[in-house]
Amino acid sequence: MASETVKIYVKDQNDDPIVGVLVRVFDAAGATFISQDYTVLDSGRAVADFTLNGGGPISYTIRLSMTGVAFDGALGDSSKSPQLITVYSPPGASPSGTNYFEVVGQTFDIPVAVDPRLCRASGFFRDSAGRPLASLDITIINQFKPALVDGYGVLGSKLDLRTDLDGYAVVDLYRGGEYRALVQSVEAPEASDIGSLIFERHIVVPDRSSVSLIDLLFPIVTNIVWDPTTLTVATGEILDVYPTASCSDGQVLANVACEDVVYTTEDESIAAVSAQWDKIVILGISPGTTNLIATRKDQTIVSIPSVSIVGSPIAITVT
Repeated sequence: MASETVKIYVKDQNDDPIVGVLVRVFDAAGATFISQDYTVLDSGRAVADFTLNGGGPISYTIRLSMTGVAFDGALGDSSKSPQLITVYSPPGASPSGTNYFEVVGQTFDIPVAVDPRLCRASGFFRDSAGRPLASLDITIINQFKPALVDGYGVLGSKLDLRTDLDGYAVVDLYRGGEYRALVQSVEAPEASDIGSLIFERHIVVPDRSSVSLIDLLFPIVTNIVWDPTTLTVATGEILDVYPTASCSDGQVLANVACEDVVYTTEDESIAAVSAQWDKIVILGISPGTTNLIATRKDQTIVSIPSVSIVGSPIAITVT
């Protein structure tokens, strides 16, 4: 029985890829678990790869799940999303000519601000047991001091939010504004004296009509663009590189983002890298090829599934 490569492509209702979807494969009856994987971004599409037995043909049941995405018509409840796929060997015998399949998930439509000066931040919160976190208090305090917007004075000191029964909160904030967010969460049982814990976040609002409130509170570096895009340097010479880092909250970080990103090379016997305030410098040490890697300096925000930095690693060729 031949083994075949099976690809499951996942996109939303707007044809955008959905990264981080858990795809589980069962037998045709849906009773025996076979394999699982998460979708990752590949050439602009979100895909999970499997190696499954093909035949003339063999059917499998796949189940897809991700918080906030529905694959069965019920938004947020994607634990019951069985879909039958049929794997052929050879793939050319299938109706599509491949063992590739596409699944569409219904995602939550982020609301947008009506006022072009504002950005609407919204999002859902859950407790440690995965239940909607209702009555979570969030205080947002204006940090951009007295400001004039279209001739109006912006002087309000704070905004108070509370999540609803679904753990949902929404607020409009000025684009480009800087705020201090105080998030209160009751962590302890009644018998404990730990009480309510408050943690503080500094947030910067992007210049767009909407943003995830979760990304605004817990931004992480998600993308690096390199200039030049091809890194080639001679032995004993240096190459100046100008990276641009951006975050999940829409921020484009200044200069080389040394406070947020660490730059290293995989093989320092081939090339070494040092970071300056406005550029990084690559030194060619010996002929060969290695990778330049950008990693997040702040590891306190844990994302499940893990979110890699798009654009890292990038190859360095030393001549």
